[in-house]
Amino acid sequence: MTEMRAPHECPQCHIVAVSRLSIGIWLCGRCGFKFAGGAYAPTTKLGQIAERASRAGVASSLLAEQKAEKAREVEAKAKTAKRRRRKVKSEKTATEKPPEEKSEPDE
Repeated sequence: MTEMRAPHECPQCHIVAVSRLSIGIWLCGRCGFKFAGGAYAPTTKLGQIAERASRAGVASSLLAEQKAEKAREVEAKAKTAKRRRRKVKSEKTATEKPPEEKSEPDE
């Protein structure tokens, strides 16, 4: 709990004015920047690792590869699943001629 009450620096304006609103929600008193963080500290170890990876471009290139692979799968699925619908036979309309009935001779 002492970590929660310690002064923290805002990630946007870099002024020590961040306070906790609720669990994981932090607000800068100076610039009004609201952001998500840890429960007792605005930054977590996992968050720092993710930030470093995104700065290096590792995460963005991995994301681009995943999107391209998903697009290829969707395209392949669309090619195989492309089927035409059957036309629904409509009821007899006034323009159509009724089928000729075969008449049997009377005996």
